[in-house]
Amino acid sequence: MRNYTAIISVSLPLVLSMAATTVMEFTDRVFLANYSIDAIAAAMPAGIAWFLVLTLHTGVSTYLNVLIAQFAGAGSLLRIGHCVWQGIYFSAAAALLLVGLSFVVDPLFQLAGHPATVRHLEGAYFRILCMGGGFNVLGGGLTCFFTGRGKTRPVMVISLIGMAFNIPLDYALANGVWGLPEMGIRGAGLATVCPWALIAILYVGLIFNPGNERTYGVFSRRAVDLELIWQILKKGVPAALQFTMDVPAFTVFIFLIGRLARSSWPSAALPSRYSRLPSCRQ
Repeated sequence: MRNYTAIISVSLPLVLSMAATTVMEFTDRVFLANYSIDAIAAAMPAGIAWFLVLTLHTGVSTYLNVLIAQFAGAGSLLRIGHCVWQGIYFSAAAALLLVGLSFVVDPLFQLAGHPATVRHLEGAYFRILCMGGGFNVLGGGLTCFFTGRGKTRPVMVISLIGMAFNIPLDYALANGVWGLPEMGIRGAGLATVCPWALIAILYVGLIFNPGNERTYGVFSRRAVDLELIWQILKKGVPAALQFTMDVPAFTVFIFLIGRLARSSWPSAALPSRYSRLPSCRQ
């Protein structure tokens, strides 16, 4: 019975953290669906394409879980500081790659053959997510400092804070309420990136303190460790690819669905309020 209690105490906060992420994605789609048809039509394929790009980077960064757990179990606690910093360096490199990708997204959505108005919104949404994607990768890497040591409650609390910040901001930026500008799908993208940044900042505040420096060397062990980085890439990339390869088929399916002409959609299948919405309010 004690073993089950230990498993639940570690796993339940992680389940709630994943649920918080799902809630954020769901509310984002709900707000955009009530904003305009074009916005929700663009958010789905752009979001899936972004997830495909993201999984490789987050899959590698979260491999730090394994290394931190090994060092913690072996009593080599100062090596955990090394792991944290190598994760930060990898996140910085990933951020640069994602920013570069944000400038070449238009041909991808042109190949999809979607309507021009939808294509324009897809590119804008995807570009914003790429520009802020480094915060997501960084947050995923810093999470490992806790999950690798079996400390999952801080992860749950921070995820819930991110959710509580995201939902009202998403609604406000998409619709232009509470004194904020109406930005539509761009506002939804920005409201997604801002909680990523907040979550990363909260992790930094919890990790980098004198107590963790004495125990784990979170300040002093910041030198680049090429051997450790190679180990992260050598083991993390195959692990990330195993999951990433499950996503392309669904991505292609979503893009092909977007090829259906909007004129072929039965008007009776849409709620009446959509008849009052413009095709694009940007």
